Amino acid sequence: IKNTIYIDPNKIKYINAIPMKFQKSTKLVQNFDWDKTNKNLENYSHNTYITCYELFIEKKKIEKCKNYFLFKEILIKEKKFKNIFTEKDLINFFKQKIKLFVKIKKFGLKNNQLSNIQFMVDRNLDLVKINSGNHRFFISRILKLKSIPAEIKLIHSSHFNNLKNNKKIKLKHLNTFIKKIELNYQ
Repeated sequence: IKNTIYIDPNKIKYINAIPMKFQKSTKLVQNFDWDKTNKNLENYSHNTYITCYELFIEKKKIEKCKNYFLFKEILIKEKKFKNIFTEKDLINFFKQKIKLFVKIKKFGLKNNQLSNIQFMVDRNLDLVKINSGNHRFFISRILKLKSIPAEIKLIHSSHFNNLKNNKKIKLKHLNTFIKKIELNYQ
C-alpha cells in the first residue's frame, strides 16, 4: 500500500485528534465517525500552531509563549509533562522545536518512514490532519512549503463499495484512490 503521499500543507482545511494509536495490524480502511468532529483550521487555534506562530513569526522568547506558561503550570501540578520533569527540560523542549524549525526551513520536510505526519481521509474525501506531527505540520504551513510527506493512516470505508459485500479491496484500487487524494492536495 502506497499510503505516503506528497501534499501542499496549506491546502489542508481540517484537523482532528482521533482516539486511536496506530499499530502494524491497524486496518487502513474503517468505518468511523471521528470525522464528525473535524475542526476547520481557519477558525481553530491549535496550541501547537500558537506556539509555532509565537516562536517563529512573532519571535517571542520561549518564556513569553502561551504554551510555556500552560506546560509549566501542568508541570508544577503533575510533576511531569511529556517526559519533562524540570523547567530546564521545558526550555529544552521548546529549543528542540526551534531547531526543528531551522532544519525544516533549511532542508524542507523529508520523508521519515518511521514517523510521517498523520492524516485520514474522511467520508467527504477531505484529507484531515490527525494525531502525530503537529509541529512539523504547522511549521511547514508557516514556511509555506509546497510539498511535504503525509502518511494516510485511515480511510473512511464509505469510499469502497466492496466492503459492503464482504469483499476485499484490491490493492490496485486502493493505491489508485490514494493517488487521487494526493493529486487533489498538490
